[in-house]
Amino acid sequence: MAKQLQQFEFGTLKRSQIKFATYNPRVIDDSNQKKLIKVIRENGLVEPLVVNKRTGNTLVSGHQRLTAADKIYKKDYDVPVSLIDVDEETEKKLNVQLNNPSMQGEWDLSALADLAIDDGISFEDMGFDAGEIDLMFDGEIDINGEFKDDEPDEEKEKTEEEIEKEKAGLEELKQQKKKARKQMQEEDVIDFYCKVVFPSNEAKRKFFKKANIPANEEYVTIDQLKRGFED
Repeated sequence: MAKQLQQFEFGTLKRSQIKFATYNPRVIDDSNQKKLIKVIRENGLVEPLVVNKRTGNTLVSGHQRLTAADKIYKKDYDVPVSLIDVDEETEKKLNVQLNNPSMQGEWDLSALADLAIDDGISFEDMGFDAGEIDLMFDGEIDINGEFKDDEPDEEKEKTEEEIEKEKAGLEELKQQKKKARKQMQEEDVIDFYCKVVFPSNEAKRKFFKKANIPANEEYVTIDQLKRGFED
């Protein structure tokens, strides 16, 4: 029988009452920490941190946010928290589970591009840098949400029809990924896919670009591969 859904209570603790989990395996580099500090400085904490009261108010989720807040608020300050009451083993499992990227889904590139192109929300404001956007969109879209020209030395303005066609291509990729994931979940055997080895990273990059496949895509369909061989 499933547990009652809510297994926490809202509360407020002084910063001095919260202790970091010494075993926490998550780290953050200086560049991304600066982004996080900027977000918290502009918006504050928009969701509570998770704290385990049974182990003396040990922080379960929110280490990077609390570290960023410490750099903004120098004195003891109030922290909104979700208080849970679990044993140490469960606490450690939750510490990883609540911060595990593989359990938080993946980016829908088409919807992400729409936020930048249609809604005018910059990738930078979303927390991405130019390198990440270049990798995710295989160099087709820049950090400002604009489609890059294949020939940068020539002045070329894309028509609305061309932009819609490129957006449709992203939508096709989204549907292909959904179809592939569903197939992988429904298959009873594991031999319906194989690995393709390229002679070099550059060869893979060129093939993926020709086939209109995101550079960081791990699984591709046979239809996507066919596009890479079309003249």
